[in-house]
Amino acid sequence: MKQPIHTDSEFATTSDELPPRPTWVRYQVLAAGCGLAVITYIHRVGFATASAEFKTSLNLTDKHLGSLMAAFMIGYGLFEMPWGFLGDRLGVRNILAWIILGGSILTASLALVGLLPPDVAVVFSVLLVLRFAFGAFQAGTFPSISRMMADWMPSTERGSAQGAIWMSSRIGGATAPLLLVGLIELMGDWKRPLVVVAGLGLAWCGWFWLWFRNQPEQMRQVNESERKLIQAGRSRHAQAGHSQVPWLRLLRSRSVWALCLMYGFLGFSGNFYLTMLPTYLKNHRGLSKETTGLLTSLPFAFGVVACLAGGLISDAIIRRWGKRWGRRIVGVAGLLTAGLAIAAVPWVDRVEALAALLVLAFFGNDLAMAPAWAAAADIGERYTGVLSGAMNMTASFMAAAEARAVGQLLDAHDLVMPFLLLALSYALGTLCWLGVDVRRTLGEDH
Repeated sequence: MKQPIHTDSEFATTSDELPPRPTWVRYQVLAAGCGLAVITYIHRVGFATASAEFKTSLNLTDKHLGSLMAAFMIGYGLFEMPWGFLGDRLGVRNILAWIILGGSILTASLALVGLLPPDVAVVFSVLLVLRFAFGAFQAGTFPSISRMMADWMPSTERGSAQGAIWMSSRIGGATAPLLLVGLIELMGDWKRPLVVVAGLGLAWCGWFWLWFRNQPEQMRQVNESERKLIQAGRSRHAQAGHSQVPWLRLLRSRSVWALCLMYGFLGFSGNFYLTMLPTYLKNHRGLSKETTGLLTSLPFAFGVVACLAGGLISDAIIRRWGKRWGRRIVGVAGLLTAGLAIAAVPWVDRVEALAALLVLAFFGNDLAMAPAWAAAADIGERYTGVLSGAMNMTASFMAAAEARAVGQLLDAHDLVMPFLLLALSYALGTLCWLGVDVRRTLGEDH
């Protein structure tokens, strides 16, 4: 009997049937989002750094600066959901380009304030409008990034991706003072440095718009294996599109309410580090300028680690045990830790113990950041922009309430109640996490 003859072409066909390895374009998209997070916080924190320089030359007071902070937060809160809605409807390529272009121009425009007539009312009014507009533009950044991660990252990697995004934001926040102070010393004034950092946003905007596309299938660099990897485990409702937002379903969803309230309570307590902590340390603890600066910066350094760790741990739990508890466990652990640590602050005297508690509280705060934003993508699916916008809007308004409440308590020399209030907020956020079920998505046909 003749043996079958196998040709080289048959063996070649068998070899060719092996699927190619997935390309890594999704990680390039993640890197673009991380770069944007850094630039966003350089612009945001850069104003606070520059304000220390122009406050005296423009004859502004602390009350003026407080009003400018409030104007930013109001604009930020009001425009969260509109930008998220547009990102869901139109895709984030054009939306992010508009957001960063507008924010960068407004950052550079601050330099023109120095050319105004030396009239405090005129200068303050112009700054108030600029800060409100800047807040309105920046409001769209993180809802749009969240939409981008929902479109480009597999569901089992969303937590890690959001951890990297928020880690980058902390790096930007820590970099901004050093960068601005260095540029101010180099250039001799505060105006040109603002134009320089605005250029970072303009450069990112031009590159991103030319390179990026809204969906993986729209980029020729993405091979079929990577497209399948991104789509794995996602429902048919996940992709952004032109469908109407299910407002009634959103309002009836327990998970949506729990997620937004949780992030609101997190924003209430976490904002203390951005607003009143330096005042508390310097004026009420009597610490030196150097120690105050160190204890203000140290929590953010540990926040870099916490943001990334929270995302990695959340994704690892989901891969091992599924979605039911993957986001909740990390979120609950983070806010519970933060609440216990911040409640103990008034009862310690040693600077070392105070530093440890402040770091531990902020570490717990940031441990919950990545799971929160990943949960918005898990639940929101094609409506991720709207949901993450609602979540961040709630946090913005709650943060404004924190600044006012804690400020009034400190003015009354009450050094205990502010921290009990912050701890209570973290406790309520912990309870809200128990109502977040990422298996119940807005894209489902109920």
